[in-house]
Amino acid sequence: MLPSPPRPPRQALIGDPPQTGFVIALCVLFLLTGLFGRDPWKGDDALHIGVALAFARDGQWLLPRLAGELWLDSPPLFHWLAALTGQLASRVGADFADGARLASAVFAALWLWGSAGAARELYGPPAARIAPLLGIACVGAVVHLHNAQSAITQLAALGLGMWALALIARKPLHGGAAFVVALALSGLGTGLWLTGILLLAATAMPLLPVWRSVAGTPRRMLALALSMVIGTLIAGAWLYALYRTHPDLASQLLRDDMARLIPQGRLIPEGVEDWSSALAWFAWPALPLAGWAIWKRRHQWRSPVLTLPLLLFVLLFIQLCGDGSARNQRALPLLAPLVVLGSTGLPNLRRGAANALDWFGVMTFSLLGAIIWLGWIAMVTGWPARLARTFSRLEPGFDMPLLWLPVVMAGVASTAWLWLLWRSPRSPTRGAVTWGCGMVLIWFLVSSLWLPWVDYGRSYRDVAHRMSRSLPAERSCIAYSGLQDSQRASFYYFANLEVRNVASLAGSRCDVLLAYHGRGGKPPVLDEHWTQRWEGRRPGDRHERFLLYTRK
Repeated sequence: MLPSPPRPPRQALIGDPPQTGFVIALCVLFLLTGLFGRDPWKGDDALHIGVALAFARDGQWLLPRLAGELWLDSPPLFHWLAALTGQLASRVGADFADGARLASAVFAALWLWGSAGAARELYGPPAARIAPLLGIACVGAVVHLHNAQSAITQLAALGLGMWALALIARKPLHGGAAFVVALALSGLGTGLWLTGILLLAATAMPLLPVWRSVAGTPRRMLALALSMVIGTLIAGAWLYALYRTHPDLASQLLRDDMARLIPQGRLIPEGVEDWSSALAWFAWPALPLAGWAIWKRRHQWRSPVLTLPLLLFVLLFIQLCGDGSARNQRALPLLAPLVVLGSTGLPNLRRGAANALDWFGVMTFSLLGAIIWLGWIAMVTGWPARLARTFSRLEPGFDMPLLWLPVVMAGVASTAWLWLLWRSPRSPTRGAVTWGCGMVLIWFLVSSLWLPWVDYGRSYRDVAHRMSRSLPAERSCIAYSGLQDSQRASFYYFANLEVRNVASLAGSRCDVLLAYHGRGGKPPVLDEHWTQRWEGRRPGDRHERFLLYTRK
């Protein structure tokens, strides 16, 4: 009997580095998960959806507005796109908010695409498949990338900008065109302060000996100069249009941009300490990998391979430390250069460090996945009783519905995670695959199993509807006191309520007042002509109070 032929070796699901198709599919799944089927959430999500909705309802596309008042915290590019995608969603029967969040997916995809391109030009094709995985794995980015959030335009501009400045040395025409797009995104979506940072990085590239030593330097210099001029003109187009109609507003915005570009020196020492500790978790795992890459390539400091992403990181970090803001979303642009640097640091990790990163990811995401499943079981069945009571205490009155489609999808995602751990080979790049897939798993489980519970706690739908039923049928206008921007946006979204900020009720003609106070706050002091008509709050927030008054 002839011996049976040997079995062919089992093909791994993911190679080393992972296949391009796998990376693209994983990034698309990550970006689209959690965008749909939920209300605008308290915070930035509701705020930016409210600004986009104002564009869609009013049809005035030059000045951003929020519930009837000017809102000039950022240029309007994100809100223009969110208004268009929101209108498209409304026409096919979906919620405006679901369509508006597609703008976040578009700009996040541009960031991942630009990061992959920059990594390919600087470090080779394998790094291009690692950079997007590190981008979706960053702990601090996951929620911001799935909310309506204009700060995502910063990531898109920086990712494309790094790609353009790396590509322009090899393909001046293509790189110059990409840099024009990056500058346009920075100015129209974030502000001219980011345009200035990109221009500083572009100006530094010709100073590097390696950049000038390759043939074709005159064409490269011409393409760089032209792209800087054209891109800057487009970046300032909205501010110029605003200057033609509202010169005072445009001048103030320009002064604010210049103030952000030039950091406050007295704030930098304290900011360095605060943001260094925050980045330790916000930029994990890209930060340690980028640090290792800098150490390994420290002898290439005169080459764009190291100088381009490192220079951008230093400029952005100094600007962040001197800005004086403590919001974590301010650190988002720092992820762009860290992800690109980390894409070359991961393959060069020593075997022990690579295995430790992979093992830590496997254990962390497997444990978190099990906790999410256990939490869902507790909310549906009441067991374990102690955990069920915890969820009930956090969101009183919530009753978890049993929806089989999300449960089946969560089961498929969990099975795919286990299959991935079994089939993927051990390799220096497996850590990026583990962290990228693990972050997709956790966000997918939360968005499928816990979404009704999270939506119940972060939405103002019920509060807005109850308040609107208490409004008098005839009223001149509604004033507000103490309302946050995201709360005004939520009332505008759910009840089409425009409220006015008045400095003094005594001189106002408004006969309705909507007041808010949180922990430690007090109701407004009103004279005898005002009568409280309604009081309410979200069930899960014991400290907030909304009060509705009418004037006799």
